[in-house]
Amino acid sequence: MAVYRKPRNSKKAWRTKSYKFTVATKDDKSLIDLKNTITKQNANVRKHARTYQMITDYDMLYTVRLMARGPRRWHTKYKSSLVRYFKGAYGIPQTQKLLHGNADSNLNHKFAEEFDVYVHHDRHALDKLKHEIETGQSPGVQRKIEKLKNKIWRLEFQAKNDKLAAYGSN
Repeated sequence: MAVYRKPRNSKKAWRTKSYKFTVATKDDKSLIDLKNTITKQNANVRKHARTYQMITDYDMLYTVRLMARGPRRWHTKYKSSLVRYFKGAYGIPQTQKLLHGNADSNLNHKFAEEFDVYVHHDRHALDKLKHEIETGQSPGVQRKIEKLKNKIWRLEFQAKNDKLAAYGSN
């Protein structure tokens, strides 16, 4: 069951409007319902835009994002929950080994105890939809073009490196 966390102080204390609720697992009914609602909303926006060949200021695509929450270091993963908050009182240095290399800023989902659910505007998808309407290129064609552009860039980069290597060896 989803947990709806309210701000501790006032509405001004909220950091972001995109936070919706917290779930214990990715199979939570509230999360699945939210994802289904967002999928239907996005499908309606795309259908409307493709039918009328235009995007209005009110058309917006959304995405659901999960942020993993839980302990970040190995010594707190399986011990008392108080240890993770009061390391100094327990004599545990802050330099204990992380669960993974980037755990201080971004916890991997496999280590999460719960997930905060956020709904954001998906500007990237909306830009792709606008490009589709302007040019008539489907998303699949747009991806193929991007892959080819990336391949061309890599070839040019490799050619420059080869030229520099050949110049440096002379």
